[in-house]
Amino acid sequence: MGKFIPSKKKSDSKSVKERFAFLSWLDPFTYVDNYVMPHVKKKTESKVVEGIINIFFAAIFAFIVYTLLGVLFGTASPLVIVYSASMEDVYYRGDVIALASANQNTFFGPEINLNKHIAKAPVDTYAQLQYSENALEKIVFENGEEIILNQKGSVIVYGSYPVGLPIIHRTVAKINALDGTFVLTKGDNQNTNPTIDQDCGRIDSIRLSTDKPCITFYAIPVEQIQGVAFAQLPKVGCVKLWLVDDLFSLITRGQLPNDFKGIC
Repeated sequence: MGKFIPSKKKSDSKSVKERFAFLSWLDPFTYVDNYVMPHVKKKTESKVVEGIINIFFAAIFAFIVYTLLGVLFGTASPLVIVYSASMEDVYYRGDVIALASANQNTFFGPEINLNKHIAKAPVDTYAQLQYSENALEKIVFENGEEIILNQKGSVIVYGSYPVGLPIIHRTVAKINALDGTFVLTKGDNQNTNPTIDQDCGRIDSIRLSTDKPCITFYAIPVEQIQGVAFAQLPKVGCVKLWLVDDLFSLITRGQLPNDFKGIC
């Protein structure tokens, strides 16, 4: 009689499951199931009461886990969800990105030194953007320095101005100016983001309007960077998008978001 040889597919599947078992501890319901519900079930047989307690303690544990991760990674936003296709083919809609605080070793792209204040200056007052086939190819600064666009800068999260929405994009240049250190940013997806986030043209700071549609008005001060991406959990955030963004789009527009792709 021949020997029984375990299926390699099952073995590989088990290995992957064991390898990522630690991720269950990022799920607040893991703590509720292990430490709360066994005691609750001894006190009541009501499924309604159990459900309320389950959700209540899951929210508490979620807050605790998120806070501890923030302390560990040195940022108030340790985990963020990708909401759009602007960073494809690196990050996709529904991916959860882990963030750490920026430090002196963080690479933001080529460094440019400008002898002027740029905190509230439109980019076109100190740099010229050069395009090739409708895609940004080069940035030439007023001091004669220039950079070629590539995908080597760090991926960061920052709050856009004036809307304030968190943006997950890559840094393309680091600027040392008289009033501080700043970065310029851009999404990797050339189809949705052919230019830098700060390509606004002239800016009316009173009416909060611009010549061109842009994501944020000015270069990002490094101290306002909310975090630097260092790890990716694919599609983990899809549930949040299904329950909030996708549902909202279905109700208000009668269709899924334009960025919806695959399962997310």
